[in-house]
Amino acid sequence: MTVEVIGFGLAGACVALRLQEQGVRVRVVDDGLAGSTLVAAGLVNPVAGRNFEPSSRVQDAWDEAEAFYCDLDVTLWHPLPIKRLWRDEKDRAKFERKREIVSPWIESVDEEGVTWNQGGWLETARFLTIARERFCKNGGIISRAQDEVDQRIWCTGSAGLIRGEFGEVGHRCAKGEILTVKICDWNEKRILTKNGWLIPLGGDLYRVGATYDWDGLETGPSDDGRARVEKILRGFTQRDFEVMDHVAGVRPIIHRSEAVVLFKEEKGWMLNGLGSKGVIYAPSVARDLVEKVISEAELSG
Repeated sequence: MTVEVIGFGLAGACVALRLQEQGVRVRVVDDGLAGSTLVAAGLVNPVAGRNFEPSSRVQDAWDEAEAFYCDLDVTLWHPLPIKRLWRDEKDRAKFERKREIVSPWIESVDEEGVTWNQGGWLETARFLTIARERFCKNGGIISRAQDEVDQRIWCTGSAGLIRGEFGEVGHRCAKGEILTVKICDWNEKRILTKNGWLIPLGGDLYRVGATYDWDGLETGPSDDGRARVEKILRGFTQRDFEVMDHVAGVRPIIHRSEAVVLFKEEKGWMLNGLGSKGVIYAPSVARDLVEKVISEAELSG
């Protein structure tokens, strides 16, 4: 069986590698842009959002993701504690109501906030480089689309959703802007979250974000976006900072950042909608999809 994977961002890379693990011949069709993966922060947070809701099946997905990325290169994955700072007293009261539900991830609670015992970030841009190297080393082919394939899997992210490649798939793609800043001698080693997030990269560098814009998806970094991210940063520190980089990307969102897998007879399979939680879920969702593709091929064969 030969499978054509269209797109080589986070989703496409995971699907292509999972197919190779099962001995499937794989050809990738890729424009080299990789969508939001190239600029994504790669934040991994088991209890994200304002309402202290653990992500669905997060522990199993987390364990699988960590093993998958570390198998490629252990230095891609940076485990760090996450300090979730209180927004106000109502925010803390909300946490107390959810304390039992989130207890597996609580390391400590104090007057500043709650520290989760799991957290981290993935070097997403470097992941794509290493994934491509592994894919090609294992006999994968990167080429233009061709007619003769047994199956296609579309992993085209927000661009594919906006183009309507799979028909009327409803989506709420959101542009996000991120800053990389230099803050000398701060020495903050934890990931901080509040009305946004801050990730320590090492060497006085920190990544800060992110905005959510539902309109103007075609635009890149903006002055307004930069101002809003700087405001997020000021929620963590009043220290002087220097902006080293400013990027923007569009998150592929269909339903609450939950991955969606669809099949259409005339098109093949689609994996999309990973959104802001994609780093956690991409490896396990890709594995599930590959199992479906192989199983249906065996049944039809």
